[in-house]
Amino acid sequence: MRLQLERRAVLSLGANLGDRVATIDAAVRALDAIDGIRVLLRSSAWESPSWHPDGEGLSPDYVNIVVIVGTTMEPVDLLDAVQAVETALGRERSQRWGSRTIDIDIVAIGEMEHAEDRLVIPHPRAHERQFVLQPWLEVDPRASIPGHGPIAELADYAHGDAWKLP
Repeated sequence: MRLQLERRAVLSLGANLGDRVATIDAAVRALDAIDGIRVLLRSSAWESPSWHPDGEGLSPDYVNIVVIVGTTMEPVDLLDAVQAVETALGRERSQRWGSRTIDIDIVAIGEMEHAEDRLVIPHPRAHERQFVLQPWLEVDPRASIPGHGPIAELADYAHGDAWKLP
C-alpha cells in the first residue's frame, strides 16, 4: 500500500446568484465529504462587487470565502473534484465573467508551482484580488503566494474592495 501525503491547499469560493451564503455552505460541506479532501479552516464571508471587463458592479455582488483544505489529491484531480461540486450546485460555464451560483478556484497548493492548460498554481491573479486576500489573511495571516510574497503585504496593494459580512 502506498502512503499518500496530505498537502494544504487554499480554495477561494464565491457566489453572486441565489442564496449566496447557503450555496457556499453547501459547497464547503460537499468538498469536505470528498475522499482525499478535508476542510481544515474556513474564513468568514466577505462581500465584493462583481467585476466584468466592461465595468464593475454590472451584476450582483459576490460573497466570497477562503477554505484551507488538506488533500491527498494531485492538482488536476483536485480541479476535477471542485468542478464536480460546482456542477452539482448548478454552475454553468456559458460566459467567462458571467454571474455564478458558485465558483471554486484553487489558489495555491503548498509552495507548489504548476502550469498546464487547465490549471495554473498559484492562481495567476490571486495576488491582486482583495476578495481572495482578505479572507485568506483572516485564516492564515502568515501565508505567502509563491513568486509574489506575503499575503499581508499583497493585501495592502491589491485591487478592488471586500467587506466582511456581519
